[in-house]
Amino acid sequence: MNPYADVDWETTDQCLSQFHLHEPRNWIDPESATHDPPGEIADGGDRERSSPGDLIDKYQFAGYSALAVTEHEYYVDGTKHKGEPFFEDLDVTSWPWSQWERHGEAGDMIPIQGAELRGTVAGIDERHDIVSLGTDLGHGRGQSLLQVATEIDERGGVSFLPHPGRYPQPEGLEAYRELFERVDTVLGVEAFNARDRYPSCRDIWDELLVEFGSRRPIWAFANDDYHARPRSPETERFDRSRTVLLLDEQSPAGVIDALRAGRSYVQYNGDSIAPAIDSISVDDDRARVASPAATSVRWIGDGEPIDTGTTLSLSDVSSTYVRAEASGPGGSVSCTQPLFLS
Repeated sequence: MNPYADVDWETTDQCLSQFHLHEPRNWIDPESATHDPPGEIADGGDRERSSPGDLIDKYQFAGYSALAVTEHEYYVDGTKHKGEPFFEDLDVTSWPWSQWERHGEAGDMIPIQGAELRGTVAGIDERHDIVSLGTDLGHGRGQSLLQVATEIDERGGVSFLPHPGRYPQPEGLEAYRELFERVDTVLGVEAFNARDRYPSCRDIWDELLVEFGSRRPIWAFANDDYHARPRSPETERFDRSRTVLLLDEQSPAGVIDALRAGRSYVQYNGDSIAPAIDSISVDDDRARVASPAATSVRWIGDGEPIDTGTTLSLSDVSSTYVRAEASGPGGSVSCTQPLFLS
């Protein structure tokens, strides 16, 4: 099972995308490729907080083509209501973009409605976040993670689990098993968050891939989780982790279709820029990755390194899936989605 089987790499648009970020907490420069002001300035600084429109412009300036502003369910109009009882005014999303005079017209950023919601999970001490895409659901209302995911599904949206490595896992993957079994529109997990804050996210992703295999693909996401506030250089989040979509259609529907099908790969820029992947192909019992800027390529099977090089002989592989990691300078890496083997 190859999610790239129908991709024409020569004609398909590669779309830099962000699906987990937040409204500005202070002033930012929409024409800067780094966060502004610098990290030593305290939150808020001496300038007025920017609008989400400036944030959209900032990502477009950096070369992004699709974006979802996924504000926390407890953060509304610059006010944090974390831990407060639910009230109706919290059930909102950062939408529509037209309120900031951004319309997603031809040549502009593709807008996706979304929010970062919360749900309770047995075995996890705190509430687990879930990112909703393509719906107007703005609050989880204290329900279970399964109930929140089901509500997103019933409203015609999709979702994924951000930073799973952030949460204690006393029951292993038991907390996720029922969720992925019952809600097909929970598309996957975040493999990279910001400056790779939780490296164990990839371990969890691999465990889920082993658990479910091709019967229930678990796709990788990568996002900045940018809060548009100053941080120290070593913790700066802007343009560090991203999802690269392989788009047949430059539209919100095209974005969601690509996410559903796994027509994407994920990048972590580290202290540099992750190498682009020019193609991923399978033929003559060999899997091939073309990434001219990569300094090395390694293959992962069932969570373990199994080979290196741009070509993998599948007849020598006994794992249920393989995925490739193309590495570049400064700790950067681009990871493919899994290729499932029979």
